[in-house]
Amino acid sequence: MHETDRRDVTRLLDRANAGDASALPELLAAAYAELRAVAANIFQNQRHDHTLQPTALVNEVCVRLLGPGQRRWNDHRHFVRAAAKAMRNLLTDHARAKRAEIRGGGHATVTLDEAQLDGPLGGPSSGRSGGIDPVVLDETITRLAAMDERLGLVFELRFLAGLPVSAAAEVAGVSERTIELDSQFIRAWLQRELAS
Repeated sequence: MHETDRRDVTRLLDRANAGDASALPELLAAAYAELRAVAANIFQNQRHDHTLQPTALVNEVCVRLLGPGQRRWNDHRHFVRAAAKAMRNLLTDHARAKRAEIRGGGHATVTLDEAQLDGPLGGPSSGRSGGIDPVVLDETITRLAAMDERLGLVFELRFLAGLPVSAAAEVAGVSERTIELDSQFIRAWLQRELAS
């Protein structure tokens, strides 16, 4: 998203926070394309038989983030962080509901040792076809975030949402070098976690 677009989203968030109901449709239009891109990156990692589709995911995130009575968003960065977390939670909830339905059958295993630092976790460059189980992914992110909240956020932004280093740095409020170092640490940590 360009700087002008980010400022527009922040301006619309300010208007919505001030009670201007007319800002919500504009905010939805401004943020929808960005949320759709994040969802597309996330769905590169999902099983091929996943029943929740990117459009449905984005629509549900919009309801959760922009619906009546929702919390205030400070700026574009705060909104993107909340959207990434909401998407992760929705995918996890959906996967848990499917597990309850099927009682454990046919779940993909997670092998993150091939995760690429330049793309979403286990995306097309990883060579894996089974996809990632969102429940295992959520448990992994939760453990990482318990160790260090910023690392959990970087995991979501870089490896789940597929944001480039520059965008992840902006959203996390840290330098690009910090994102690069965190990404290297996360990859090594994941390899150790999954090997044990």
